[in-house]
Amino acid sequence: MTFKIEKNTLIKYEGEDEEVILPEEVDIIADSAFYNARKLKIVHMNDHIKEIGSYAFYNCESLEEADLPDSVYYMGSAIFSRCVSLRKVKMPARLSAVPKITFYQCGKLEEVILPAALARLNRACFEQCHSLQRIQLPGWLKVLEPNVFDDCTALQEIHLPSMLKEIGDNVFFNCESLKYVNIPASVEKIGKGAFETRSRLSIEAEGKQLIKAEMLDNNWNMNWNFGVNHRWNGKNEENYKLYHSYLPNVDLKMWKPQAQCVLGVNYLETYRNSIINYDSWIIEHKTELLDKIVSDHRWDALNCALDHDLIQTEDTEAYLDLITDREERAKLLDRRNTRSIDDLFDLL
Repeated sequence: MTFKIEKNTLIKYEGEDEEVILPEEVDIIADSAFYNARKLKIVHMNDHIKEIGSYAFYNCESLEEADLPDSVYYMGSAIFSRCVSLRKVKMPARLSAVPKITFYQCGKLEEVILPAALARLNRACFEQCHSLQRIQLPGWLKVLEPNVFDDCTALQEIHLPSMLKEIGDNVFFNCESLKYVNIPASVEKIGKGAFETRSRLSIEAEGKQLIKAEMLDNNWNMNWNFGVNHRWNGKNEENYKLYHSYLPNVDLKMWKPQAQCVLGVNYLETYRNSIINYDSWIIEHKTELLDKIVSDHRWDALNCALDHDLIQTEDTEAYLDLITDREERAKLLDRRNTRSIDDLFDLL
């Protein structure tokens, strides 16, 4: 093993070993110390390492696992960027933030253990981690900077903690496997494209944060259905992928007509109490709403609208022939027959 060490600082590793044990005198790993050490698979650090500089293990393409000692209190940026074989990392307990682009393009990264006191995930720290399916965020986390999980295409599960304050631009951009995201009541700021997953997504917003179209699409069009060469296919009616989402605080006038229909359907599917903004829109746009409900087979929304008299049974008569679901069709016919009997009694 060939080390260049100056005053307890590892300046450069110059060997070609697959397994490396750091000398006991090393307290600091300098910037780019293992930069481009392509054969390195395992590195053993002593329990008194204090600092790891930027790009320390950049492009160590064979590195498979890193267990960073809890003595580390400072880490630079891009430490493990492009470590394409890296699968598991345990971060130091004293760390308050994961630096920017720490795991950028770590395509095989599957598990990251974050410290309990972590308050911030910095810009693009997990961008293009294509094998990361789930990650547990600590309860103290307050800030997700832009692009944190950008293009994490395998990410399936995530729970945003109750102390979170800020969600930056494009945090979940192209997270096509992510099906559900909660927005805690604590959130005060959401950036453009934060939830532009380009896939069917359920969002539950708990607080007063105004949900804007730009949060789901940088272009305000919600054009998630991209065709050849990742270009918009022009069929706008196919591009609205929100599903069973609870978004109580929206200004419907800020959204395009088709998006208003989507929001109306989602409101009905997750109905908790009457929201005048939604109720008024539904009453004024019954035809558009029913077109969307029937074409997408969103029967929970239909039954909710009928239960709360936002639409009437007679409003659905023109759609009976289009409802092929036997159970739902039977429910509608039963409602119509019940209403006819009630009308008869009213005349007596």
